[in-house]
Amino acid sequence: MNSFIPTVLLFFQTLALDYIYFIGMAIAYVFVIILVVKTLLQNRNPVVTLSWIMVLTLLPFMGLALYFLFGQRIRRRWIFKRMRHKEIKQMNTLSENQLRQLENMDWSDDQYLLEYQKLVSMLLKNNSSFLSSNNHMDVYHSGAAVYNAIYEDLKSAAKFIHMQYYLMEDGVVAKNISDILIERSHSGVQVSLVLDGIGSRKLSKDFIRNLQANGVEVLLFRPVRFPNLTNKINNRNHRKILVVDGRIGYTGGINIADKYLVKYGEPGFWRDTHLRIHGDSVKMLEAIFLVNRYYLTQQFFKNLKSYFPVLENKFGSHIQIASSSPESGTANILHAFFTAINTAKKSIRIASPYFIPDESLLMALKTAAMGGVKVEVILPGIMDSHFVQYSARSYVQQLLGNGIHVYFYNKGFIHAKVLIIDHLLSIVGTSNFDYRSFYQNFEISAVVYDEIFARSLITQFEKDRSDSEKISLSKWRKRPMKNKLLESLARLYAPLI
Repeated sequence: MNSFIPTVLLFFQTLALDYIYFIGMAIAYVFVIILVVKTLLQNRNPVVTLSWIMVLTLLPFMGLALYFLFGQRIRRRWIFKRMRHKEIKQMNTLSENQLRQLENMDWSDDQYLLEYQKLVSMLLKNNSSFLSSNNHMDVYHSGAAVYNAIYEDLKSAAKFIHMQYYLMEDGVVAKNISDILIERSHSGVQVSLVLDGIGSRKLSKDFIRNLQANGVEVLLFRPVRFPNLTNKINNRNHRKILVVDGRIGYTGGINIADKYLVKYGEPGFWRDTHLRIHGDSVKMLEAIFLVNRYYLTQQFFKNLKSYFPVLENKFGSHIQIASSSPESGTANILHAFFTAINTAKKSIRIASPYFIPDESLLMALKTAAMGGVKVEVILPGIMDSHFVQYSARSYVQQLLGNGIHVYFYNKGFIHAKVLIIDHLLSIVGTSNFDYRSFYQNFEISAVVYDEIFARSLITQFEKDRSDSEKISLSKWRKRPMKNKLLESLARLYAPLI
């Protein structure tokens, strides 16, 4: 009798647990079915769709957690072309006029544009990215150099400073910039700073409050606060934009953080690429900033005309500013990369910290290499994110097997995002060569049609290549089985997160 009662209790406990488990599984699969149908109806990239279906059906509980963290999409339509303010509409009109004029233009006198008419047209049509030809640029390959230039330009600001960064961290650089912004604000300069809510989440609240108390507008893009975390991990604003008085603009890969001060050859060195632009392309940077700010405040500054001054630069580099966002309906930077790669006749050079190409880009690179174009890719030899880097390395054997040259950078972490086609076309900006940049993040890149500029990037690319280990197919095939398995697993989930 004494042993009977515990046995009965154990039986009912087990039955209850089984019942709870059964109910839990049933509820989970109801959600799974709903989310699978929802995902199918969204008509996403087929690879992404199939990956989500596989995760949801094979790993229902973990799949649901991953979906709520990474799988949701922005529903709000916020498209550059639909902005109604006069100065923004003027850029759309300029782009539309240039597009109409393309058929009647005599391109034969301009070798750069003759080569890339299709790319120019695509960006005009899909991105309202007008083409300007009076731009003068400086290119920086380290944080210390670009910060010194930024300090000087910020100090010279007379009317306004508009900044937008994915990542700003407490430290020497942030303090220096903060001091200048506050001083300029006290001098009557309008100062506005937009930061991404996840990228800059570690920035101290005291730092932000100090800026705000001194007249600096600080806006957080989609800040993450529980329980809204689930729909905000994706769709981050990864852009880096700085505009001073509408005349000077910066964009590229460098954020505001002390890690960029580490010198070449020292442990922790970050190799990156950033641009300083003086010319009409700055207007596009400013327009994108203003649209970003409008997204957050539902307001424009008064007298927008003053933010787009008339510049008297003489002819310089041809530039289009390409931007992309998850709700624009068009993966503009992906299309720019694809179109540019397909124009290559002799060489394609790529540097990217995160290399997870979609199938169209992968096919374009392989086709170019098999057609006699020399394709070189520099990737990090040092891992900052094991999951992402294992996923990137899952492509290496496929690249090598198709005659593409792959290098692992070993002098630090290479964070530059650069695509160079032949010796005429360059794309530099914030976009990595991966799904997240192409489909999920707000990104920006400068498309530069200029031989001198391209050759300066090639010089740096060759230096980076000399600081890298060239990977051979025979050696790569002999890597440990553990690495092969991790790469294959990471690749399965790469399109999702």
